[in-house]
Amino acid sequence: MTEEDKKDPAIPALVTMGHPKLALPAKPVKRPMLGTNSFARRLDLLHDAMEEYSGIGIAAPQIGWFERFFLMMETTRPETEDEEKEQELLAWVNPEIVDFSEERVWAWEGCLSVPGLRGWIQRPAAVAVRGYDESGDRVSREFTGWNARIFQHEFDHLEGMLYPYRVKDARHLIHEVEMLNKADWPEDWPAPGARDTDYGETWSEDD
Repeated sequence: MTEEDKKDPAIPALVTMGHPKLALPAKPVKRPMLGTNSFARRLDLLHDAMEEYSGIGIAAPQIGWFERFFLMMETTRPETEDEEKEQELLAWVNPEIVDFSEERVWAWEGCLSVPGLRGWIQRPAAVAVRGYDESGDRVSREFTGWNARIFQHEFDHLEGMLYPYRVKDARHLIHEVEMLNKADWPEDWPAPGARDTDYGETWSEDD
């Protein structure tokens, strides 16, 4: 039995890089839809897809719904070694980025819609955002570190932007199999900081 055979038939297939609509801005969700049972069911199905495909976030366009909403997992890092990290699933509808930090950081990114690759991508270290939650309530947040990275990555999907479009050098795209050999890379391959930065971490040129 193949992985496709095992998949819940209710979960839509992933839309991958090269699909023309994935490279176009998505349409806003109509406000009267928020808080309805039908929209809640769509969010549940989007969450099922996120778990099925092992994502830490997923945007509606990635399963063929070309509308402006996504899910992301926010992680709170423990303050002491005795504490465990906490994760919370957040829904963002018609989100906006209203401000971002001047500081830029690098990180390895992957994407469910770009299977088999990782990219060394630079983004703002922090963002101030606003939008609506699943109930239609107005929400404003500030994200830093990896959480800021996830928000920006998923927000890009709503703008028709995939992370490979953001690489500053084609050599910053790496096959995920080669990522297993990072310890054997030259120090600055494919860029300063890339070899020693694990997935889920960020790196600054000031580090």
